[in-house]
Amino acid sequence: MNVVGLNSLVIGTIECEKDVFVAGRFEGTIVTKGALHIYPEGEVKGKVKAKDLTVAGRIQGEIEVTNRLWVKNSANLEANISTRFLDWEEGAVLEGEVHTFY
Repeated sequence: MNVVGLNSLVIGTIECEKDVFVAGRFEGTIVTKGALHIYPEGEVKGKVKAKDLTVAGRIQGEIEVTNRLWVKNSANLEANISTRFLDWEEGAVLEGEVHTFY
């Protein structure tokens, strides 16, 4: 498990097998074979690749999800998204494109 804590700024690359949790700010690339969780206070700027992704915060960049993307009503996405399954709550904001695949 990797954590970007509240009030933290991490710049770089995270590559891991397990889940990643972002409550602070991250700039760079996140690649995980597990799930990525972005809390309401969390911000990610860069490229994201994960098996599953839950977003309640903000992402700017490219998103690739090999299974399911959950977008909560507090989310703000400025991104191009590629995912297999998409669950979108009313109130979430997207500026970008969504591509689904099977």
